[in-house]
Order: sequence, then C-alpha cells, then structure tokens
Amino acid sequence: MDWAQDATGISDNDYRNVYRYEETHTTVVQMTTGEKEPLILSLKSEEDWVSWFQSEQRPRICGPKPGYVLLLAKRTGERPFCAPSRVGSGEWLDTYKKEIASISRTQRTSTFASLAEKSPTDGSSPKNLLGSGRRGVRTLPFSEKVFRMITKNFHTHGSISRVISRADVQTFSCSEVEMGESDGPTYMADVYNCRTSNAWDMDLALTATCFPHCGLTFAILFGCPLSVEEEIIKRLSFATAEAAHPLLLPGIFVELERTRHVHVVEAMIDELETKIFELDFHTGETEWAQSSSAERRNQEKRTAYLDTAYLRNGLINWSAQLLKMVQHAEYLENNVFASGDFPETTGAKFNSQPFELPMVSISHQNGDESSDCSVAMQKYSSHPTNKQMRRVGGRIKDRLQAIIDEYEDKIRDCTMRVDGMAMATQWAQGETNVEIALATGRDSRHMRSIALLTMVFLPGTFFASVFSMTFFNWSNSDGSAEVSGYIWIYILVTVCFTLLTVGTWYYFVIWRQSRPSKPKSEEEALV
Repeated sequence: MDWAQDATGISDNDYRNVYRYEETHTTVVQMTTGEKEPLILSLKSEEDWVSWFQSEQRPRICGPKPGYVLLLAKRTGERPFCAPSRVGSGEWLDTYKKEIASISRTQRTSTFASLAEKSPTDGSSPKNLLGSGRRGVRTLPFSEKVFRMITKNFHTHGSISRVISRADVQTFSCSEVEMGESDGPTYMADVYNCRTSNAWDMDLALTATCFPHCGLTFAILFGCPLSVEEEIIKRLSFATAEAAHPLLLPGIFVELERTRHVHVVEAMIDELETKIFELDFHTGETEWAQSSSAERRNQEKRTAYLDTAYLRNGLINWSAQLLKMVQHAEYLENNVFASGDFPETTGAKFNSQPFELPMVSISHQNGDESSDCSVAMQKYSSHPTNKQMRRVGGRIKDRLQAIIDEYEDKIRDCTMRVDGMAMATQWAQGETNVEIALATGRDSRHMRSIALLTMVFLPGTFFASVFSMTFFNWSNSDGSAEVSGYIWIYILVTVCFTLLTVGTWYYFVIWRQSRPSKPKSEEEALV
C-alpha cells in the first residue's frame, strides 16, 4: 500500500515536476526553549543557505534544546521586503510596520478575500495577481539545488509532494516514521502534512517533522504571503514553552485558515442573500423575464447557489480534518506526554544499536563538518516538562474544539442560505404559476365571450353569404324565385373540403398523438 515510508525524502521526479523555483529572499524562524523571542533570518543566495546550515546556531536533532525551525516560503508575486538578515521577532515586526504599513493593510485584505481564482463576471483580468493561477503553493523562493539542501537538513518527508499536488483537497495527516541524517542515525519522528483548498484565494501547505526524543520540529510553510508571514511571526513571538509542542505550528495553520474561511463565508452569504432578495423584485415582470439580461442574472443566481453549496462542503471537510487534529492532541496527551518530566526516546537507532538516554555520541558524515558532533544529552534543564506539554496540549485542544464549533455555526449559516435560496425559488415559481393560472382564467373568460358573440353572429353571417350567391334568383321575370340547377356543385365542394379539413386535423392532432411509439430496435429493423 502507498503509506508513508521510513526515511523517504522528496523524489527527483517531484523536484522537477511538482515544484517551480523563483529565487528571492526567504524568511526562517527558529526558536528553542529558554530563549526570549524567536530569531528571524532572511536568506537568499546559495551561499547564505550553506553558511547557515554549517553554523553552530542552527538547531539539530542531536542538540539538547527542543523548539522549532520554520521556513516561510514566500508566495510568488509578493512585493519585496528585505528585512535585516538576523534579528529578533520584535525588531522584525517593528521594521515591517515602519516600512510597509500600507502594503500590510492592502495585502491582508487580498489575502483573505472571497472566491479565489474566479474570473470577474465582466471578463476582465483578476485584480489580485497574488491569487491568480494555481501554482502559488508550488512555486518556491529558491533554486532547486537550495531546495534539495533544505529538505535534507529539515528532514522533509516526501509525502508532502502528493499533498501539494492535490490542490483542491483539504488535508491534515500525521504519520510516524523514522527520519534522520543521511548516512547517520535515524529517530522516530511524527510527520505532519496540512493543506488548504485552492478553491479560494491564498491557499497554504505545511509540512512539519517533529522528533519527540529531542522535542525539535522542522517545518516548511508553502505559499506564504507577506501578511501571513507577519501574522505567523506575531503569533510565534508569544510562544515560550509552547515552542516544543508538536501541534504548535499546525495550530497556527488552523488559525490562518479559519480567518480565511470567515471572510469567504461572510462574502458568500451576503452575495447569496442579495440574489434571494432579487427574486422578489422580478417575480411578476414577464417582460424582464424575456429581456437580454435575464440569462445573465439567472446565471449569477445559479453561481451564487453552487458556490455556497461548494463552500459548505469545504467547511464540512475541513471540520473533519480539525476533528482528526483534536484526536491527535488527545493521543499526545494520553501517550506521549502521559507521565514523567522529560521526553521519552522512541527507539532511535545508531549503527543498529538502541539509542538510550542520557549519553550518546553521534558522528556526522556531512562534508561541511570536519569533526564529530558529540552531544551530552543529559537531563534537560531547559526542556519543558510533560506536565507543561499536557497543559499546552489541553489549551490547543480546547481552541481547536472552539474553532470546530465555530465551523459548525458557519456550516449551519450556509445550509440555511442554500435552503432559503431553494425555498425562495420555489415561492417565486409558485407565485408565477398562480399569476399564469389567473391570467389563463381571465383569458378563458374572454374567449368564452368571444365564442358567444361568434355563435350569435355566425348563423346570420352564414345565411347571408348563402342567399347572396348567384345560385338563387329571387326576382324572376314572372315574379317567382328560381334556384339554379348547379347548386349541387356548391354542396359537393363544401362537403369534400369540410371532410378534408376535419380529416387532416384528426390525423395530426388525435391519431398521431395516440399512436404507440415503436422501440428503437424495431424502427432500425424496419429500415
């Protein structure tokens, strides 16, 4: 079966076909417990990445401090923002506010706009270039060579490529696999993959590899616009002991998607309610129903109805993914952080020998390191206790449950509008049918009056026509009336054409309509 394999990175085929590369500045956020605030790095060139990977400040899975390293892969088309190369989160946020405050407001509006990648009704090009196209998540702000280097050092699992490729499928998944350094030890790791749907503007994807033995998480957020980057750094600046919890980054990912969905739902509901109220204005306007704009308005109503129904299905699917995340939070609370004060080793291996705390020596075979990395993994004075992790997990679980409840409310709102649209349409059609029935009744009364007048005048008209013919001579020379001997011609022609008319009507209206249709096979056989 196609499940997550141990120590499986991204394949060469995925590097070439799934991802696109546009080199620009990339933001990296790293934080370990005991530090006051996250460290923000801005990297662009290959030399910058190599220098950082070789530096001692980069967290490693053999290090003694838990925390996270998050790479924010900028979205294609973002306006440039060159922050200082190495600053704290507070200084980064201050620089952001000073330099591009107006850009921040503008892009926040477009980031959480409604209806992504839908062409305007007037046929013009999309105004929001950031959301146009379906490769916002796949396009990365570095070269392929740098990306290979990143996935190697971030221990990125290859399953993220399949998640990113399924652009319209919302996903949260967790797999327990063995990951580690190439040509080095492997450890049990939890791989988290998250994906939002690209049916609306600014979809995101997240992959995170968490190593429980050291409490360190390596994550990459794909398709991150500048406003979301600021929002993430702001949220991470408040995390202290929470930095070591595996669900910290997926939880922030959920908050971002919630913000996007709230704006989409509100815009969609307003649009659908507008279309519902329009049904009242045009119910009795038969001339409007035949106008050139009728089809366009009907199409807009159908589109609003289908979009809302599709949005409701998306909310239901995402709510199901959040429920899976809640269940995983309960699993962490009841198993991983169930007892004790320090993280448990989960069967890490080194040279086929069991890995045991508190002491291990790990030899790195990387060419950029000339000496062995000997780490004394003693009792972690800076490592949060399992009690703290359970407390953090409880807060994450409660927040996830509150978000699920909010989604349930939004789903009910969408359902009410969809049902209201159907009911309003039925009411409008019912009122139209009543008006048609009333008009038909009025026409029937008028036709009966016309028929009565016709019957009154028809005998006089008929006999006046007959008596005015030359077949009759009322003033003969001797004073008597005379009837022509050729009157039988009139009678014969009249009878024949009357029979022909009645027969033609009977054939086309009565007999052909009542004739049973033959099966298609018989007709083909006769031919």
